[in-house]
Amino acid sequence: MVSLAGELDLMTVPELRRQLVASSSAELPDLVVDLRDVLFMDCAVIGTLIAARRRVVAQGGCVRLAGLRERPRRLLQLCRLDEVFCVYDSLDPATKATCEKHQPAPPRAATVPAQTTRVAAVVDAPRASGAEENPAMS
Repeated sequence: MVSLAGELDLMTVPELRRQLVASSSAELPDLVVDLRDVLFMDCAVIGTLIAARRRVVAQGGCVRLAGLRERPRRLLQLCRLDEVFCVYDSLDPATKATCEKHQPAPPRAATVPAQTTRVAAVVDAPRASGAEENPAMS
């Protein structure tokens, strides 16, 4: 678990990169980031979190973000990253052994293939204008 605090911006990214690595003693490749004390973060920090997520996902894990305050949460939502990261309101559920949001889906029941319905072609009726009938149309 990595705990972050304060205002995170471009100046904090180099240190943040060093911090956002999975522990070699961790049983799972998941990474929990405690953001309860983060007041502000900018897009450079978001980019660093995305890079960390790519590494963790490549190892079969997920990045869990816990305790987001209003401003950082709003930034994640605006970037639609709240749908990408595992976001938890508090630290307790974020630090469980398995991520609740990445439980294997139950096997799907077999579905019956849909039947194809055939529709008859619509053909224009010959016009009653007195014009000669086209032999190709008969």
